[in-house]
Amino acid sequence: GGRYRPPRYRMDTASASLAASATGDLARLAADQLRRVLHRRHDAAVLTDLLEEDLRAALANLEAIRLHLEDVIGALLADRPAPLDLLEAGDDRHAQDALGELEAVLGSLRRRLSQAAQRVAASPREPGASTRVG
Repeated sequence: GGRYRPPRYRMDTASASLAASATGDLARLAADQLRRVLHRRHDAAVLTDLLEEDLRAALANLEAIRLHLEDVIGALLADRPAPLDLLEAGDDRHAQDALGELEAVLGSLRRRLSQAAQRVAASPREPGASTRVG
């Protein structure tokens, strides 16, 4: 009946699509910048593609965790939260899975960034380019 049911996902499809597009664009922008820096290296394409995939995966997992927390907040903001709604909001299996995947992706991202740093340091410098390493 009149019991409040927190929506499983607060964002509508259009908003979710825009958010995914925005984070995907950020991942692409970051990877494209590294591609420009490493454009003379023959092995840069694979590394930058993998780095972009890691960024996308990390952002997607963060989004899953954020959506879970929105569900929890939605359940708690009800005038009188129903016990079942609180229990359902507390079902964090999907968020826990995303957190585990995020941890793995961050490890991969750390390794790839280390590889990128080595390749940037070893690549020929453009005139006026920064020499900052670490």
